[in-house]
Amino acid sequence: MKIARSRIFVIAAVGVGLVTAVGLAGVVREAAEADEKPTAIPQRVFTDQGETVLRLDRATLARSGITTTPLAASDGATSTPVFATIVDTARLTDLANAWSVNSAQAAAARARATASAAALARTRQLYADAQNASLAQLQAAEAAYQTDRAGVEAAQAQATTAIASARQEFGSALLPGSPLVAAIVGRRLLLVQVALPADIDAAPATLTLEGDGGARATARFVGVAARSDPRVPGRGAYYVVPASSDLVPGMSVTADLPVRATGRAAAVPQSAIVDWQGKSWVYRRRADGAFARLPITADRRDQRGNFIVANLQPGTMIVTHGAQLLLSEELRGNAPAADSDD
Repeated sequence: MKIARSRIFVIAAVGVGLVTAVGLAGVVREAAEADEKPTAIPQRVFTDQGETVLRLDRATLARSGITTTPLAASDGATSTPVFATIVDTARLTDLANAWSVNSAQAAAARARATASAAALARTRQLYADAQNASLAQLQAAEAAYQTDRAGVEAAQAQATTAIASARQEFGSALLPGSPLVAAIVGRRLLLVQVALPADIDAAPATLTLEGDGGARATARFVGVAARSDPRVPGRGAYYVVPASSDLVPGMSVTADLPVRATGRAAAVPQSAIVDWQGKSWVYRRRADGAFARLPITADRRDQRGNFIVANLQPGTMIVTHGAQLLLSEELRGNAPAADSDD
């Protein structure tokens, strides 16, 4: 009897094991079949009245972080980049040093001439007073005075020549002896020449400069340049920036020239713009909630760094965060379907 029961238990255990194995095999087969089935991608890209649009449900919008913002009106203060260079002022330094030396020599010559003039007056008096001074002494005093006066004129002429050369080469704003030139020669200020467009009325009082590596500095207008830069058409203007900036002489930089926008335009933030196929685009949210991609011209910025776009009206709802995600979704929706046999 004990042997019979043991056989019954063994048979039952084997049966349970077979059932379990069959069940597991079924689960594995169902899982494999599920893996082989392609995941359905919801259709989000459509054509509506000749316009390609994207439609996303609220859950997808929330997960992706896509947000829209009405565009603000531009205040009209825009800027356009113009060419500028940090001037090598070695020549201006030479002229300033020459003027300084000649001015010092002129001052010393004037002092000698003043002394010799007084000596000549005393000698004349002595000579007239019963000839207490000889004729030779009088003649020597006159010669000394004439020599000292000629020295004053020569030194002054050389100093004047340095100023004339500076005016011819750099303009009347940069004359040796001025505090401005002293600051430039003393390396406290850097001189910048900006090529201004010929159609602007006046040079702006300040400009923002940007050099290599993102170095930025505010430049102050000091005067019109005597010569224009032959590499760039337009009027030359001089500006100065603190020497503590990361700009160096000889560097080519760009200056943001403020200009007044014409017509009504909108201010588009950088975060709203995507670049594709060599153009700039934004996504507009339509009244029905769909998103449509629009080309824009992004070549002017306002003082806050926003792009001034004339073909968008203030109040237009555009995507300000997540525009790149929409572009990726649109391109994926337009991609050809994969071959089902692969």
